[in-house]
Amino acid sequence: MDSGSVARRYAKALFGLAVESGRVEVWNDSLAALGEALSQSPDLEEILSDPVLGREERHAVAKRLGEALGLEAEPTNLLLLLADRNRLDRLADVLRAFGELSDAHLGRMRARVTSAVPLSPEALDAISHRLSEVTRSRVLLERTVEPALIGGVVAQVGSVVYDGSVRTQLADLRKSLKR
Repeated sequence: MDSGSVARRYAKALFGLAVESGRVEVWNDSLAALGEALSQSPDLEEILSDPVLGREERHAVAKRLGEALGLEAEPTNLLLLLADRNRLDRLADVLRAFGELSDAHLGRMRARVTSAVPLSPEALDAISHRLSEVTRSRVLLERTVEPALIGGVVAQVGSVVYDGSVRTQLADLRKSLKR
C-alpha cells in the first residue's frame, strides 16, 4: 500500500473523530502547528523517521511531542499509534491529508500566492477577497516571494493558476513579436 493511501486512512479516522466531537478546526490548528514544527526542525523529522528507534523510544518521542505542543488526547493518540506501528515517517502526509479534509469540511480553499516582493496586508486582503469571490469559498493564502517574477503576482488555487507576473507578460510579448 502506498504511503499516500496509508496517510489518508489515518487522516480520515482522526477526521471522523474530530467531526463527531466538533473539534475539526481546533485539531486542524494544532496539527498545523505540529506540521510547522516538523518543517522547521529537520532533526525532529529525522528522529521520527529513524528506523533504528525501538517501539518504546518512538512512543516516548511521540508522547513528548504531543505534550510539548499541547495536543488534545485524540491527536496525541494518533502520534502514539503511528509510533506503535512504525509509521511516524508518514506523519507529514497524514497532517497534509487531515488539513485537506478539514479545509473541505470548513468550506475553505488554500491558495499559493507568489510575488516578486513581500505584499502588504491590504494587497493580501484584496487578493484573498477576489479569490474568495471566484472560488465561492473562504480562501487561505500561503505566501511566497520569488524575485524572478520581476513584478506582479501568481496565484494558484488547486490546479488553476492565475498568472499576472511581469515575467509572463514579457514572455508573451516576446512570443508575439517573434510571429
